[in-house]
Amino acid sequence: MKSLSGLFSALLILSASATAASAALVGSGTPQACAEEHVAYETYIGKDQNVKVSYSHCDDAPLVAADGHQATALDKRQSNNVCGAACNTFCFTPAGGGPNTGDCAVIADALLYDSQNVGVLFNVTATGTPTNKVTMQYNSCLTYFLNQDFNTLVYCRTEWSKLVNWLATDCDAENNAQGGLCVATDQRWYVQVQHS
Repeated sequence: MKSLSGLFSALLILSASATAASAALVGSGTPQACAEEHVAYETYIGKDQNVKVSYSHCDDAPLVAADGHQATALDKRQSNNVCGAACNTFCFTPAGGGPNTGDCAVIADALLYDSQNVGVLFNVTATGTPTNKVTMQYNSCLTYFLNQDFNTLVYCRTEWSKLVNWLATDCDAENNAQGGLCVATDQRWYVQVQHS
């Protein structure tokens, strides 16, 4: 009986560890903002062409470290395909003012539609170039991919779609948040979801 009790305790600890590792971290702060954004061009995507996409550069975009805090510098890296790369999720608190999850689902669906009709992969130019930030917006939901690397990165629409849905639902008012971001573990990029 004692060994069965020990096994049960070990399973509970393992289960709790797995749950904690997949949960979003909720911290204080607000969404990363850009005071001086320069839009290179805009277009619309999705089956209904109703999701606005902007390719831009932000003069004062803060660099975000893998721990969710502002970084002062990043190291140069080698591989440029970051599709499926791990990222750490952080939610913005306090609750209130986040995007409507239904609006975010429209963006996620548009990304999936384009992955099937345009291609799964897309490029985001190096930091400091006119198009190192790709922003998508539908009604109250705004998401963007920001390249913090010194090289052009390749990412996939399918993964971005998953992150939009994840951040919109796990970083919502019910979870004491108002959107969030997922920062690459190597700090080269991040995806953010917030109210537009």
